[in-house]
Amino acid sequence: MQGDHRDVSPTTCAAGSRPRTRADELGMSSSLQAFADESHRRSEYMICAATIASSDLTRTRTELRKLRLSGQRRLHFASEGDPRRKRILSAMGDLDASTRLFVASYPRQTQARKAILQRMVVQLREDGVRRLVLDSREGQDHNDRSAIHEVIGSRPQPAFEYLHQPSATEPLLWIPDAVAWAWGRGGHWRKRLETLELVQSVMRIEMP
Repeated sequence: MQGDHRDVSPTTCAAGSRPRTRADELGMSSSLQAFADESHRRSEYMICAATIASSDLTRTRTELRKLRLSGQRRLHFASEGDPRRKRILSAMGDLDASTRLFVASYPRQTQARKAILQRMVVQLREDGVRRLVLDSREGQDHNDRSAIHEVIGSRPQPAFEYLHQPSATEPLLWIPDAVAWAWGRGGHWRKRLETLELVQSVMRIEMP
């Protein structure tokens, strides 16, 4: 995975405050794209963002498509059996991608998602990401766009593009889907992520 420095200990960040900059520590290029998907368990809501250099996008998509079984349109980690999950995570550990997890406890999921998205966008921009693709949620994508617009406005500088795509058409969304599921499941699945160095950092966001 990208980046030699990983902090898998949760970093707490109060909603409304600015997270610390890690772009210099990570040595990331300015030509980066991020792909994000959600997961939720009990009272915790999380979004995982997988960051990939633009020059690696085509090759990474090709490798991910190879992980599908015959007849599968996409990988959906919750639908896979445990042996397949282990193989998929191991394969993802060999890809040139890095992931961040943003986690919040929520009384209302919509509030947690908004707080996470806004913090995530700030952090990704500090990392040098210039394009964010979110897994599309039918009928709810406009809420994401409004939340992000509140943070960066209509003409952000430097430029920052964000859009939604269905995971069936964008294989790079399969990475955050798998990582978020495994982290949320905890136990040996979370340990496997740490062993494979699949998680660069975990940021816990305190809700007001």
